[in-house]
Amino acid sequence: MPIRFNDTKLGSLYTNFEAQKRTNPNLKLGQDQVLQLVALVGDGNRGWSSTKVANELKKPGMTRDQQIALVKGGMTANEKKDLAAILDQGSVPLEPSARQFLEAVLDRSAPQPPPPPPPGTDGLKISGDQKNGLSGTTKAGATIEAINISTAPGGRLRMDDTAIIGKADANGQFNMAKLTGDQAMREGDLIRMRARYADGSTSDWLTVKATGLANKDTNNATVALFRIGLTDAGGGKVSVSNINASRQVSEPGAQLEFTNKRTGEKARVTITESGGFPDTFKLNGKPGDSFSVAASDGTNNTSFTETVGNVTVPGGAPANTDLIPDPALHADELDSAGKPRFSKVNFTGPLFVDGAKPEDVQQGQIGNCYFPAAIAAIAKQNPDVINKMVKDNGDGTYTVTFKQKDWSSGRFKDVPVKVDGDLWARSYGGPLYGRSSNSSDPKKMELWYPLVEKAYAQWKGSYNEIGNGGHASDVFEAVVGKDGQDMYISSGNLDRVFETIKRSIDNKQPVAAGTYHDERYANTGVYGDHAYSILGYEQTGTEKYVIIRNPWGESEPSGNGANDGIFKLKLQEFGKLYQNLMYTN
Repeated sequence: MPIRFNDTKLGSLYTNFEAQKRTNPNLKLGQDQVLQLVALVGDGNRGWSSTKVANELKKPGMTRDQQIALVKGGMTANEKKDLAAILDQGSVPLEPSARQFLEAVLDRSAPQPPPPPPPGTDGLKISGDQKNGLSGTTKAGATIEAINISTAPGGRLRMDDTAIIGKADANGQFNMAKLTGDQAMREGDLIRMRARYADGSTSDWLTVKATGLANKDTNNATVALFRIGLTDAGGGKVSVSNINASRQVSEPGAQLEFTNKRTGEKARVTITESGGFPDTFKLNGKPGDSFSVAASDGTNNTSFTETVGNVTVPGGAPANTDLIPDPALHADELDSAGKPRFSKVNFTGPLFVDGAKPEDVQQGQIGNCYFPAAIAAIAKQNPDVINKMVKDNGDGTYTVTFKQKDWSSGRFKDVPVKVDGDLWARSYGGPLYGRSSNSSDPKKMELWYPLVEKAYAQWKGSYNEIGNGGHASDVFEAVVGKDGQDMYISSGNLDRVFETIKRSIDNKQPVAAGTYHDERYANTGVYGDHAYSILGYEQTGTEKYVIIRNPWGESEPSGNGANDGIFKLKLQEFGKLYQNLMYTN
C-alpha cells in the first residue's frame, strides 16, 4: 500500500525515488538520498529552507551526530511519522548505513559510529613534485578525483566538486594526472584529492600543495568578496560570515585583513578548513561602516597592502530611493529576529544593453534555478517577448507585464507589475539575487533580468515565495502566455524527447530541463536538483546532441570550452542525467 505522507514535499521526493526504482529495479537508497529526505524534514530548524538544511548537512567536517541533531531540531511529529513509514512500509530498499541513520533520527537505536573505512582508504599517497602532473599510489584501478581549492572560490564550486584526473594501473600507480581549464594547477595552489574505488567507496581527502611548476609562487589566495556577509551584532561588534557556506570564501589557511575605513582599526582572520570564517570572528564597528579587505596566502601580499575590495555593514542611513515597496527577502536572508541581514541599493544602469540574451542571465543567492533557466531559454528563442514585456516608465520605475491564465475562458490576460530599481545587495555592493553578466556596478549593470525576477517576486508575494524550487514550465506560461508542458525523461523515450526539443527550438519556443535528486552527478560537471536552459540541438549522422546552459552562467562539464555554463551532451548522456523536460504547447 502506498505511503500517505503528511509532508507533501517529502512525499513528492519519495515518489520520485519510487519512479526511479521502476526503471532501475536494483535501486537502493543510500546516504545521499536519505540526506535529501531528511533535509525536507529538518527545514523547520531556525526557519531555514530545505536547501539551506541540505547544505549544512553536507558541510565539510559535519559529523553524523551533528547531522542527526540538526534534523531532529526541525522535525515535527507528523514528519517523524513519515520517516517511520519510509522505514517500515517503504517500497524502495535502504542501504544499511542509510537505515541506521534514519533509525538514529527516530531514536530507535543509539547513534552508531560510521562504518570503518575499507582497507587501503588511507593509502592514497603523492610522490615527487607536480611539474608533469600528480603522481602517486593507491588501490589498483582506483580513479583519482581532485579539485583546485585555491582557484575554486572564484566560482560556484563546492570543495567536493571534483573532476577525474587519472586512474591507477594494476600496480596501484598513477602519474601525469592534471587539472585543466580554470582548475589548472599553478605553483603553490592547494589541490584537494581522493581516490574512488571500484565499489564506490572513497579514500580520505588529501590536500597537497602544487610544487615544481614554476620558480616561485606568484598567485595569491583568491577571495570571493561576494560571499562575505557582515551583520550588526550590537554592542559595537560586527559578525562576519560566509553567506554561501557550501562554497569557499578563500583557500584554507589564507589570512584576510579587514580595515575599518572609519576608525582605521585592523583585524586579521585565518580561513578555516571548510573555506569560511571561525564562528566567533567579529569586527569592531557599527551599521554603515565600510571595511577594505586584503588577503595573503602566506607567500604573496604578506604586508596586506594590496586590497581586493570593500564590504559594508548593512543598516546605515538608508538612501531615500524606495519609490515602490519591495518584495521581502527570502527567509534564509533574515536574522534570528526576522530582520534583514542585507540592505538595498538603487541600481540605475541601462534596461537593455543590446537586447535580451541568455548570457545576460545569472542566478543569485536564491534557490530559484527554474526561473533564470526559463528566462534565459525565452531570451534565446524569442527575445522580442522580453524586450516588449519590460518598460522603463522614465521616473525611476519599471513595468513588467506577465501573463495569467483565465481558467473560465482558457485565455491569458496581462498582469502588469510595477517595480523600482532598488535591489537587495551583498556587502560588497552587487545584487544578492539575480544579476546581469555585464557588470555588478549599480550604475552600469543591465537591469532587465533582475527587474523581471523582482517583479515576479512582487507578483507572487516575496523572494521567499519564488525561492524554494519551482517549474520552468510555469514561468514559460507567465511570460510567453502559452500552456506549459512537462515530460518525464527515460531511456525508452529519448527519441521522443529529442523530437520535442527539435520541434520547440525550430518553432522558437523555450525549453528547459531538470536533474534528479540523487548522487549520480559526481565528476560530471552537472548538478543534481537543478534546472538548466536548453539552447539548441545538433545532429551529425546518427549522433544527436543537446546544447544546454547552467543558469549560474558558469560551471559545466570539463572539456566543454569556456567556463560560461554552456555545454553540449550526447542525447544518451542527457537521458541519464536529466529527469524532466519542460516546454510549451
